[in-house]
Amino acid sequence: MDGKKKAKKSGTAYRVIMVILLCIIAFCIYKIATIVSEYREGTEVYDELAEIAEVIPDETMRIDFDALKEKNEDVVAWLYSEDTVINYPVVQGEDNSYYLYRLTDKTWNVKGSLFVDYRCEQPFDDFNTIIYGHRMNDGSMFKSLLEYRDDDGYYNEHKTMKLAVPDAEYEVAVFGAATIPSDSEMYKFEFATDDEKKAYIDRIRKSNEIPSGGGSEVSVSPSDKIVMLSTCTYEFEEARLVVWGKLSEKNG
Repeated sequence: MDGKKKAKKSGTAYRVIMVILLCIIAFCIYKIATIVSEYREGTEVYDELAEIAEVIPDETMRIDFDALKEKNEDVVAWLYSEDTVINYPVVQGEDNSYYLYRLTDKTWNVKGSLFVDYRCEQPFDDFNTIIYGHRMNDGSMFKSLLEYRDDDGYYNEHKTMKLAVPDAEYEVAVFGAATIPSDSEMYKFEFATDDEKKAYIDRIRKSNEIPSGGGSEVSVSPSDKIVMLSTCTYEFEEARLVVWGKLSEKNG
């Protein structure tokens, strides 16, 4: 009798374990399917916005900001990097949380948006403008920025990006990349003097991780305007990969 009871208990335990494992597998499949679906939906939204904006990334960046602002008044710029997935609108919210997991059309999505730090009072007119974006597993958003640090030939093929705002178009000359903590002092907005700006530029030069000294040929002074592109990386807890670029306004 004892043997039968033990066998019955073992059979029940086995069935319980199997049910739990099947539930876990079903949940994992559901989560994966949900993420894949969100990735696809996010890509479709950004492709549609590129069509609405009539993005023409040739010698200049002709962007229909009126059409974009009809969709969302928070749009402040458009960022483009040739031969990469970076071809996105840039927004600025009232905090750094809202667009973290919302697309530019304000729908919830893991891709989020590229967004300017809300503390930047005059984006692209201040000395340093910070733009955040996720690094997505499908290669989208700011994932390609990591190539500046990791790929020896990437910088030579992607020395510049393009940035358009409603009243100006800029070339973004990349001159630095570094891995820093999320609370680094490099996330700096206010500069009281030119000496502070020069010290900041010097720190970028010293921490630059672009292979073979890439970016050193770009001349940057306190009178220039720069952008800081920031995304997650995982070398240590709360690590960030940041790429700096100098803005040069294009005429005509």
